[in-house]
Amino acid sequence: MKQEASSDKYDVVIIGAGIGGLTCGAYLALAGKKVLLVEAEEHVGGFAREFQHGSYSINPALHVIMGCGLSTQPGHGLIDITLSQLGVRDYCEFVRVDPFYRAKFPDLQMDVPLGREPFLEVHQKAFPDEAEKIKELFNLCSKIHQEYIRFPIVPRIRDWILMPVRFPTLFRYANATLESVMNNYLSNPRLKSALGVLWPYVGLPPSRVSFAVWATMLISYIEEGAFYCLRGFQRLADALAIGMSNHGGEIILNNRVIQIHSQNLSIQSVTLGSGQVIYSPVVISNIDPRLTFSELLKSSEVAGRYIRKLKQLKPSMSLMGLHLATDLDIHNLGVPKVTMIFPRDLESVYTNALAGRVGGLGMHIPSVYDASLAPQGEYILVLQAFIPSDANKLSNSASDQFANQLLDLAESELPNLRNHITFIDGFTDQSPQHYPLHRIGPMYGWAAMPSQTGPRRLAIKTPVKGLFLTGHWTQPGHGIWTVVLSGINTARIVLGQDTSQSLWPFNI
Repeated sequence: MKQEASSDKYDVVIIGAGIGGLTCGAYLALAGKKVLLVEAEEHVGGFAREFQHGSYSINPALHVIMGCGLSTQPGHGLIDITLSQLGVRDYCEFVRVDPFYRAKFPDLQMDVPLGREPFLEVHQKAFPDEAEKIKELFNLCSKIHQEYIRFPIVPRIRDWILMPVRFPTLFRYANATLESVMNNYLSNPRLKSALGVLWPYVGLPPSRVSFAVWATMLISYIEEGAFYCLRGFQRLADALAIGMSNHGGEIILNNRVIQIHSQNLSIQSVTLGSGQVIYSPVVISNIDPRLTFSELLKSSEVAGRYIRKLKQLKPSMSLMGLHLATDLDIHNLGVPKVTMIFPRDLESVYTNALAGRVGGLGMHIPSVYDASLAPQGEYILVLQAFIPSDANKLSNSASDQFANQLLDLAESELPNLRNHITFIDGFTDQSPQHYPLHRIGPMYGWAAMPSQTGPRRLAIKTPVKGLFLTGHWTQPGHGIWTVVLSGINTARIVLGQDTSQSLWPFNI
């Protein structure tokens, strides 16, 4: 891919080649629009980006996704349908990750399978006294999910007025946290921890995370499936880029938009880092909107109310981790692809994370399903824990302590791991005594608390005519499935399509 645009006029310019921008650009190109996507890095993908180090392939941010199976009912198969419509479905091979994850506490270990009945059976067997309540809570999550996929893409005033009647479950739990709902159904603290162990997938603990967000995530994975993309999730990003290019879209890399020009609250053009000026009536930002409105849009015309809201929204936490390879026999040890290790209760894990300490560990071993990522006999490991998005850079001593805490927890599942490390991403001969940490984030755009979900998240349309948002900073939320949905919704809005209905049945 090239670094300069082939023209100075486009129907649409997209800033940032993350999954949302790629999806949006591909659908706009499919619809016949002349689209330019500008990416500052040398590869597309955003958080789906893969890093190659000789024979080792590392994808630090994506571990499993949903929506890759065949569409058998509304809400299923979004990724599969998207790739098929763009003509690139054969480029990606997805495998089902089952068991979905291992939850490991000091006095409890559970390997949690996919599927409604297997999921319920594992939890009911471990907590027989609350078996019926577990089922009731799961059924409530299913109702949330069913109403979510029927909700209008862009709700009208009448939709909000009729929400208590048409979407009563979403309406009732719009301001609820996961903790408040679990407290209404469950009494055993260990059970609450077991059910809430996936909170790292939504970025906040039960006391803070939106119940609707958590419920939708859980049901989507358990009922539809969790999937891994063979040869890494870069394949998914590349497939979307190929789909966009095949339909006439243009992608330039190692270049960036340094200024968005508007006049009378209407988009006029953008200037690239190379100095090239591109004229377009539509600009779609797939990057942090704080950067979009504070640095790129050199205009004081944007309503103060919008800027105040932008400043009040709180970003999600970031991830800090180690990227390793080991020659331990993972298959023989029976360790699954995803393991959540929490040596204490979930709230303490979060409190430690806020203080820059490792309270819990997410351990991801993609080589369990994909031997192509490392040399024969070796396994890729990604060890991660949360850290505040605004935390300052860790000192060498704090960094070493953080890394060793990650390894201590990992060795509870992989004994003697330190003596079986064959590769460390970022390791240099100049600093052999340090474990290099890698930071990603804010991981989920805005934090998924009730006050920042649904219509309280930034809308796709902005106050500037022709300026739109896509990706995890805007509606509907974070996660690859949701970011793909955001790209589709943004494309539909730009194309002037009817957005007053739900996305399903899916057709664009």
